[in-house]
Amino acid sequence: MAETSERPLLTFGIAAFNQEAFIREAVEAAFAQTYSPLEIVLSDDCSRDKTFEIMREMAAAYRGPHKVILNRNEKQKSIGGHINRVVEVSHGELVVGAAGDDVSAPERTEETFQAWNRHGRKATSIHSNFIQIDENGKTIEQVFKGAKEGGTSEPVEQTVDPLTYVRTLNPIVFGCAHTFSRKLYQIFGGLPEEVIHEDNVLAFRSILGGGLLSLSKPLVKYRVHSNNVYVRSRNRATDLKSLQRQEEHVRRNFRNRETMYGAFLKDLEKARSQRLISDQSAEAVGAEATRLRLRYSLQQRFFESGLVAKCRILARLRRDGLTPDELKLLSRRLVPQGLLLRVRLAMSYAAGAGKSC
Repeated sequence: MAETSERPLLTFGIAAFNQEAFIREAVEAAFAQTYSPLEIVLSDDCSRDKTFEIMREMAAAYRGPHKVILNRNEKQKSIGGHINRVVEVSHGELVVGAAGDDVSAPERTEETFQAWNRHGRKATSIHSNFIQIDENGKTIEQVFKGAKEGGTSEPVEQTVDPLTYVRTLNPIVFGCAHTFSRKLYQIFGGLPEEVIHEDNVLAFRSILGGGLLSLSKPLVKYRVHSNNVYVRSRNRATDLKSLQRQEEHVRRNFRNRETMYGAFLKDLEKARSQRLISDQSAEAVGAEATRLRLRYSLQQRFFESGLVAKCRILARLRRDGLTPDELKLLSRRLVPQGLLLRVRLAMSYAAGAGKSC
């Protein structure tokens, strides 16, 4: 594949929110990037702590080779809206995405560029492996299923048809280690502001209008800590308020998935209008995305219904092919939430007592 010696401007964008304990290390990692020419966007989503103040202080003190752009959103956005803002204020051909609590290797941007360049600059999503660390930066065992084992092998072009991706969401593209092309915004426009699963939406866009490139070398330290929504939902709760927050997380997950499939449908129509996908394929992909969107909509409605309606919804979902885990999750919630929470609290106390014996 053709390489070129030209080095385009790239963007390293940190999107942060309430991460004052970790933001300094994330910004230092951005400043240490070895690629040039590079612009660094430090963007804050109306944090309620000192995240933005730290970013502003570090931007003012920076004397390195990279251009620094400081941004604070006027009002709080969701992840999709925040990524849109980073793209809006930046100019790089590729956007290297980073969160305010993760740490990128100094060579992350350079190695991403080299892989992209060697593969003809065709890929619109380039994602690397990552290491998982705790609050103190210590390497821990994998928490997220699907993270690859570490390695240094050559980048791999990942080919998948849109229908398979909609059904499986594989290959998994983790947002913490994802770089995407500005071309995706030129083709499809901005992300829906309410999107949480921006990595899935950008990956789907790349399958429709570009390509995926995977690097097995870990270039990011992904921090797993108590403020991660995912981790909070897994921890054993010992009070009713924590259990209520976990229940709300479950509901939000269904809502976020519905939003994600809605975004797939919008992008599919744009790809179809630009002849990036055939009408026949678009029909099949659209039907599957619509089915899954309805499925998550029904699961949301399940939580808002009485017992009789819940039984009807559950029966309908079972006919649609609920997984065993999904069936278990919903079946446990046929009872009123107040009773469910008290039973779970009792079980949590019992488990804790058992461990102390």
